[in-house]
Amino acid sequence: MTSHHAKPYKYLMFLVAAFISCYLTQEILLNRLTSIGPGYITGGTFIYFTSPLILDIVSEVYGYKVARQLLWCGLGALLFMAFCVGIVLKMPYPTFWTVVVVSYKKALSSLVRTAVISTLTVSIGQLVNAYLISRWKILTRGKYFWLRSMGASITGDSTTVVLTTLGTFMGRIPNNMFMQNLVPELVIMVTFTAIGAIPAAFIANKLKKNEHLDNYDTNINYNPFKLI
Repeated sequence: MTSHHAKPYKYLMFLVAAFISCYLTQEILLNRLTSIGPGYITGGTFIYFTSPLILDIVSEVYGYKVARQLLWCGLGALLFMAFCVGIVLKMPYPTFWTVVVVSYKKALSSLVRTAVISTLTVSIGQLVNAYLISRWKILTRGKYFWLRSMGASITGDSTTVVLTTLGTFMGRIPNNMFMQNLVPELVIMVTFTAIGAIPAAFIANKLKKNEHLDNYDTNINYNPFKLI
């Protein structure tokens, strides 16, 4: 049975702020490659796992519909940021500022491409993540959140990481070096997701008690584009 909640949520706004902050930060750092052992990873690798875990918590406590809205808010924020950056990069500038403008353009010109690709890949991977958390909660009668979160996040994140890596770096790095980026990304993502699912379970349980809410998604529409 789906829980009904007449009063405003007390903590959802903090989760929204945390999700969007982590999501935008990792997207900005995505184009900064960092060497690690024989391979390399993107600058946002070590914080990427946080936004999917926050989405898991929201799905678990508030339900799939709220998680779906949260994800689209994050994607909207990313597209807005990329649009603003794209406009500013095209604007005229004083000649004495040329060196700064060139550096600024090198650092941020790829953000528009990254934002478009991420909008497609993240919407696929993280909607799968939220869907699995929702469905598995019903199947397990609300038990084993740590295991459900880890399984759903790894499934969704793996999809997102593979598609994003291919879309973002295709033509920018040698094709024979893709695996040197993809393998470390996946290993770190899986490891940190498994570890992060433990505090995520603790937070989810606390929120259920404080919000007096434990939502089960029965008879809902899983259409990813149905926002209301």
